Amino acid sequence: MLASRACSGGRFFYIENCIRFLSPKALPQREFWQAGAELVGEGGVEADGEVIALALECLERAGLAGAKVDLGSIPVFRKTVEQFKITNYEGLRRAVSTKSIGDLRGIATEERAMEVLAYMMEERGGPDLLAKLTEMGVRGLEEDMRYFEELFDVLKSYGYASNVRIDLSTLREMKYYNGIVFEIFLEGIGLPIGGGGRYDAMMKEFGLDVSAAGFAVSVDLLVKAAEGISYGRSPPLQIYYAEGYRERAIGLARRLRGKGMSCTVSRYRGEREGILVDRTIIDLRSGKVLEGQL
Repeated sequence: MLASRACSGGRFFYIENCIRFLSPKALPQREFWQAGAELVGEGGVEADGEVIALALECLERAGLAGAKVDLGSIPVFRKTVEQFKITNYEGLRRAVSTKSIGDLRGIATEERAMEVLAYMMEERGGPDLLAKLTEMGVRGLEEDMRYFEELFDVLKSYGYASNVRIDLSTLREMKYYNGIVFEIFLEGIGLPIGGGGRYDAMMKEFGLDVSAAGFAVSVDLLVKAAEGISYGRSPPLQIYYAEGYRERAIGLARRLRGKGMSCTVSRYRGEREGILVDRTIIDLRSGKVLEGQL
């Protein structure tokens, strides 16, 4: 879409049904509803932090607070693979992302490689995880360490640093990611409800040499997560009018709705709850005059 419209960037969102081929072992549902956002044309740690914070804030506003993010890094994984000269990249990616020690033993035969990759699969935490990898002999991670430290500073500014942890076994199934990747979890849901990351390289395949990052969440899983939530929506304020005061009652309702209050307007038939618009405005329950207070 962006390439056909010669658009070099922007902030976009969508809520659409998607079709994707997936292995039946992974997820039998091939058509599903998905909501997502893309930040195109901006790279760097600020953009990545904005995307992660937006995902968490969207969930909060939907009543699904407390989501956790597992954060991985394709560059860190590639550097580790290259250092140990492992040729079966895709097999290793699957073994690490599924945390399968058995599959890992069949791919990484060197003892040090097994130690490092097992650490990546088992440990979660902050930027100090990369310092430990450096101690274990993985080279060239200095820039990645600085990146993660700054990313956590950005997330702290948004108020979400405590929701995020580094899990270097998080690699995502889509092969177009080339930077950070992340998955989003909600308590009570056994699958990631969404995820995303940086995918600069994919844009070049469409003739756009621009940076890009984004996320998507499964609408179906969000509905499942929200089923037991009580949103605490207040019932509408009931406004009744005496004979000859309908116009005044409607005017009051319009003012209150303009302030964001939900209300209904009906003819008064002896109700004892709500507000009566007559020569004065009265609270029917208490009998208190509300004139000038609404």
